[in-house]
Amino acid sequence: MRSRLFERRFAIVSGKGGVGRSTLSLVLAWAAARYGLRTCLVQMGARDWAARAAGHRQPSYTPVAIDPVLPLYCANLTPAEALREYGQMKLRFRALHNLVFENDVMRRLTRMIPGMNEMLMLGKAWHMEAADRRADGSPTWDLLVIDAPATGHGVSLLRLPQTICDAVPVGPMAEDARAMRGLLEDPLRTALHVVTLPQDLPATEALELSDHARTTLGVPTGYLFVNQVLPKLLTEGQRRTLQRHPGTAPIVRSAVHAAQAYEQWRAAQQMQLQRLHRNSRLPVVELPHLLTPVGPQHLDELAQVAVAGMEAADLRAQAGAEAAAHP
Repeated sequence: MRSRLFERRFAIVSGKGGVGRSTLSLVLAWAAARYGLRTCLVQMGARDWAARAAGHRQPSYTPVAIDPVLPLYCANLTPAEALREYGQMKLRFRALHNLVFENDVMRRLTRMIPGMNEMLMLGKAWHMEAADRRADGSPTWDLLVIDAPATGHGVSLLRLPQTICDAVPVGPMAEDARAMRGLLEDPLRTALHVVTLPQDLPATEALELSDHARTTLGVPTGYLFVNQVLPKLLTEGQRRTLQRHPGTAPIVRSAVHAAQAYEQWRAAQQMQLQRLHRNSRLPVVELPHLLTPVGPQHLDELAQVAVAGMEAADLRAQAGAEAAAHP
């Protein structure tokens, strides 16, 4: 069974700050590239962490290959470069663009307009999906993974095209905004994937974002990814043995206390996981907690876990839909 991740070409990854959005974006892009899809990870004004985690040191606005074997690329978008490219496309001539856009007044004006930076970067990502073509006319990218801003800014980003259309209903910018809105609302091209941790506040925000995307923003949704899930450390038998015979040596007592603290931490996580599975309308996919920073050596492992989790979530959703249809 092929995961639904690979069926839509514009995958947006969002969630609360600090939950591992950039890590998951890279993992999903890596997974798609492993399946042979020409994939670009698009970072929006972020530090170029993902490319460095994959072993590539040079950030670039223009997509660059970040793996010697996989068809995996990364683009680190910035508002200034997006404005420059947009101006040159609209005005056609570089000299005219320089006259209009490359002056202090215009720079200050674009910085003053709320949401302009995000609009420019979203516009670039939209152009990569809609207009970038190979010589034979086929799309340049099989999949674009968008490492979107944290939840608050991410929601504003998804609202922007409609906001622009409401504020400026006619003209070139309105036309582009309508095309962007069409992309964001297209269930055949776009999916919003939500990332969280198995903790109270991030889980609450993830559930709210999932519902908000469906009911208010009109953005099709994909999966709810839960990062940093702790594996089970002790069996029930081992736990009972430690409780009966905790040991007397200081090092043993310290190890027992550490194991007990770990189990309490994991129990708290499990409560949040149950809550997410119970309340999320999105299929839930769990990813393991790693004890070391994510690097190239972990990406294959995480990609395989993510794909297996998505396929299992799809099967659960399919079984649930069939059970509901034939009670």
